Amino acid sequence: MELIKEQEIDIRKYYRIMRKRAWIIFALFSLVLFAAAVHTFSATPLYQAAAQIVIEKENPNVMSIQEVLAVDSTGTDYYQTQYQIITSRTVARKVIAKLNLQTNPEFCAAPGDDSFVSNIKNWFAETKRFWKEKFLSLINTGKPENKGEKDEDADAWLVNALLGRIKVEPVRNSRIVNVRVEAKDPALAAKIANAVVQAYIDQNLETKLTAAKDAVKWLTDQMDEERKKVEISENALLNYKETQGIITNFSNDAENITAEKLAKLNAQVVEAESQRVESETRYRQALAAQNSPDMLDSISQVLNNPLVQDIKKMEVELYNRMSELSKKYGAKHPQITAITSELATLQERKMGEAKRVVSSLRNEYNLALAREQSLKQALSRQKTESLDMNKKAIRYGVLQRDAESSRNMYELLVKRFKEASLTEEMKTGNIRIIDRAEVPKSPVSPNKTRNLLLGAVLGFMAGIGMTFLLEYFDNTFKFPEEIKNHLDIPYLGPVPVFDTEEGAEGAPGDLITVKDTKAMASESFRGIRTGILFSSVDTPPKVILVTSAAPSEGKTICIANLAVTMAQDGSKVIILDCDMRRPRVHHVFKLPKDKGMSGLIAGENKLDEVIFSTGIENLDVIPSGPVPPNPAEIVGSKKMTELLEELKTRYDKILIDSPPVTAVTDSLLLARLSDGVVLIIKTGLTPRQMVKNALEQIESVKAKVLGAVLNAIKADKDSYYYYQYYYYYYGEGEARKKKRRNKKKSSGVYGRKAEITSSGSQL
Repeated sequence: MELIKEQEIDIRKYYRIMRKRAWIIFALFSLVLFAAAVHTFSATPLYQAAAQIVIEKENPNVMSIQEVLAVDSTGTDYYQTQYQIITSRTVARKVIAKLNLQTNPEFCAAPGDDSFVSNIKNWFAETKRFWKEKFLSLINTGKPENKGEKDEDADAWLVNALLGRIKVEPVRNSRIVNVRVEAKDPALAAKIANAVVQAYIDQNLETKLTAAKDAVKWLTDQMDEERKKVEISENALLNYKETQGIITNFSNDAENITAEKLAKLNAQVVEAESQRVESETRYRQALAAQNSPDMLDSISQVLNNPLVQDIKKMEVELYNRMSELSKKYGAKHPQITAITSELATLQERKMGEAKRVVSSLRNEYNLALAREQSLKQALSRQKTESLDMNKKAIRYGVLQRDAESSRNMYELLVKRFKEASLTEEMKTGNIRIIDRAEVPKSPVSPNKTRNLLLGAVLGFMAGIGMTFLLEYFDNTFKFPEEIKNHLDIPYLGPVPVFDTEEGAEGAPGDLITVKDTKAMASESFRGIRTGILFSSVDTPPKVILVTSAAPSEGKTICIANLAVTMAQDGSKVIILDCDMRRPRVHHVFKLPKDKGMSGLIAGENKLDEVIFSTGIENLDVIPSGPVPPNPAEIVGSKKMTELLEELKTRYDKILIDSPPVTAVTDSLLLARLSDGVVLIIKTGLTPRQMVKNALEQIESVKAKVLGAVLNAIKADKDSYYYYQYYYYYYGEGEARKKKRRNKKKSSGVYGRKAEITSSGSQL
């Protein structure tokens, strides 16, 4: 709810701002609308013709040369490039030359065209050309002119004029493009549109053919270079084969054979090494056991020898016989001795056979060792040959690849050369005309309804923009919320502008509270009086200083009417005119000014001599008296303090009129002696910063600010709803209308001047 409320207040504020400066909105609205109407109804009708083309996605070439010449036509940048080409100066110059537009009356003003608009345009053109020539002559002093650039600049205005009439509009989600041209002559518009499309197609085809020609020329030069490279690379390969004695081509089969040889030799070496280790092991074992008969049996070659096995059988038989005979005979029996002799003989034979087996193992070991060494030497030779072959193969491969690469490049260039030669003769493109431009039947410009509506909208928005711009730069106070937001002091109420002519019974014109008690201004002063009385919770202020930040803000009129309302409320009130520089209180109450505050403080007059009755019950006034040379010393003197103390015993309210705060220091001296200060601010006159400075000065002397009064509000412009309510409820509006009608009848123009003059006296 709070947000809604704030928003409504802001809307009303904006409405008041626009209402306040409604004449600016109306003036700009009328001016822009009038300018739009003049332009619309005086403009020459323009006709628009459109030609439609399609830009294909891919080039319709059938040759592979498109890989060299074609561009990526699928991206948006390609189509944007084509749109720029359509509106290029090159295409425009071709259209101008084809249609001879330099002599066309529409592009070149006819000699008989003596209209007001044409004369103005010609005058501006001649003036521009004159100063341009003067400027160029100053810059190019002593430098030769470039005739080519001069000729090109000569038709620049014509090219610009043509390009300004061409519009390129792509159709959304398609490859179709509309080329629109505007002209005063409908037939000329159609001719230009068709000429632009045709010139663009010719330009596109010419670009491709030029690219093909350039490609053919480039391919021819490259073919000669590549042919020489082929000859050089092939000769280098042949010379290398001859010098290195290479008869193979180092194919994969040769490499595989070499690898197989190395693998086989390596396997044989491993096998021979294994056999040698095995033979060596057997030999070492046999050699270690050949001198030990008991250990010979552990050698498998000896154990598996047939002769050794037969000897062992014979030994077994002899041992058996010896065992049987030993049971019958003694150890020295001849038979046992014979058996023992045979066993010794068998043992010698077995040892001899074992030595022969060990000798055989030694021979096997030597043979295996020799075979192993032979295979290792063969493997080393094969590795050396393979490494040497690999080195030759690397160099050979490099030369062979150079030769093949040069040969392939040459063959590719020959192929591309043939394709480019054929493409050069092709007259096809990827751009086609769908619909040629036709002569339009009705103009497209000016659109009267649209222009007038646009002028009205722009005028209204310009008026609103100017209104708020002026409001932004206006740093005066106009609304109560501005006082609360910028000054942070209470707002006591508004004072509307009122008529200051004398009343029917001779009531002073400035005292609206006496002249017309039912007037809106009278009610406003009564509301301000109430706000002042309730500004202090404990005790209402008795000595009240009324001042302003700047001169001519109406503080004297305000203090006089406030005093009247307080006196009407039953309080005994006195006004002290302490504005001794520009006193006006005596003028409001029509009192003499020869006696007053200056004479009283100076000791020339007594208090009762300077107190004047106003004729209003309960209200007295002490005028300022003669203007003294030292007003600040008078109001700041000790006698001033004593005067206020004495007046407090006689009166309920003491109102002090003082000079502006920012002008002199009198108000600050008086503010220290007062119970509260009322700040008068004139609507739309006093800058905010000046009021802030005045408020800071008042607060610097520790004076209490009761609040601010917004003076001179124009009820018919800056009013709130309650102003209008007071205005009509109390009947002031109707009374003033009747009064004005009577004045118009009786006094005419002079009477209105008198009313304005008297109204101005309020301030």
